Amino acid sequence: MASELAIRRYRAWYAVLLRLYARPFHERFGEGLEQTFHDLCRERSGAKRGLFGFALWIFFETFVEIIRENTTRMTQLSRTILRAAVVALCLLMAPVVASQLVDGWNWNLGTFVFTYVLFFGTALAYALIAKKMGAWEYKAGVGLALVAGFVMGWATMVHMSESENPAHLVYFGVLAVGGVGAWLARLEARGMARALFAMAAALAVVWLIPLMLSSSEPSGLVRNMMVRHGVFVALFTASGLLFRRASLAGSK
Repeated sequence: MASELAIRRYRAWYAVLLRLYARPFHERFGEGLEQTFHDLCRERSGAKRGLFGFALWIFFETFVEIIRENTTRMTQLSRTILRAAVVALCLLMAPVVASQLVDGWNWNLGTFVFTYVLFFGTALAYALIAKKMGAWEYKAGVGLALVAGFVMGWATMVHMSESENPAHLVYFGVLAVGGVGAWLARLEARGMARALFAMAAALAVVWLIPLMLSSSEPSGLVRNMMVRHGVFVALFTASGLLFRRASLAGSK
């Protein structure tokens, strides 16, 4: 009886120790490791051998493995962050070169820093999200959605800085629809497809309402805006179709 209580106590402590693993590792292997530890303790107890020293040694070995596993994961994450930083720096070279060659391109240092942060955040988001699934359709869907969202967000900021028209905030609402949809979907392919289709639908509504309310013939400016809206609707729809294809491929 005393040995059973000791085994249960050691198992409870071991379960706490296993939570130091990274969450994905713990969710995948934690229960199995805990059960293996319990079985080994029962065998040890059945052989009338001491439990304390054995449990202490297992705890030590497991703690060393936890450090090794978490260090490996941190190293992989560091490499991902470094790649994203390098990609962002390469992308930043385009506006840096343009500022030297294009007349009227007078960005200040703060604008370049802000642009780099946007590039870095987009590249890092792609690297972390796309790693979730190996299907090329999922990776392509993530890339297309992030690029389209980045361009639309950037264009919206430029237009707001030039016209100070609060109506442009509706485009950030479209991006928010995608962000909330991705969060609710937990980045699963089927849910991501719904989120992108919702973004395309919301943008189409933003596009159609002014046309329905206008009684006159669309001007050249309105026609250009219609073309831009159509391009973004097509991009978000294409991204949704890629996610849908990835979900179908994953269910086979």
